[in-house]
Amino acid sequence: FPSHDMRVVSFAVTPGETVAVIGPNGAGKSTLLRLMAGLLQPEKGRVHINGRLSSLLDLGASFHPELTGRDNVLLNASLYNFDRREMQERLEQVFAFADIGKFIDVPVRCYSQGMYVRLAFSLAIHVNPDILLIDDCLAVGDDKFKLKCLDKALEFKSKGKTIIFVTHDFGSAKQLGVRIVTGK
Repeated sequence: FPSHDMRVVSFAVTPGETVAVIGPNGAGKSTLLRLMAGLLQPEKGRVHINGRLSSLLDLGASFHPELTGRDNVLLNASLYNFDRREMQERLEQVFAFADIGKFIDVPVRCYSQGMYVRLAFSLAIHVNPDILLIDDCLAVGDDKFKLKCLDKALEFKSKGKTIIFVTHDFGSAKQLGVRIVTGK
């Protein structure tokens, strides 16, 4: 794992704000999101999050290849503190957004990369987070899915949800009408 000098990073995000972190490869953008998500712990300083967090980082990393998409969704819902009953109520929404049809009942090891990402993205956005962390996910998939993801991000924004995302795409940031934080 590369070492990034994060000593000089300091910013606050107000509830309901959308912030894009833009910078070149190696600037520490993804590391910053991993710190916010609690996947990494800072050596110094602190990260304070207030609200239910969902992150679109390393999409599907926690999927078990031998389980079906359906079983992976139910298993991973527990990581978002959802009980099985709550997730059962959202299953059809998750499946409809992912739009992978009958493959939902096939082991994910048989999925294309696009199907895998679609299902993971759909799960992450349907857990009703207060704060959504996105690591360049709006740039994955086919054009139709990218537009669907962008529309969902705009929907989150319209509901007053907080969104923090990293991207190389100034166009996506511009479309979301965000405050931009740049890295070196």
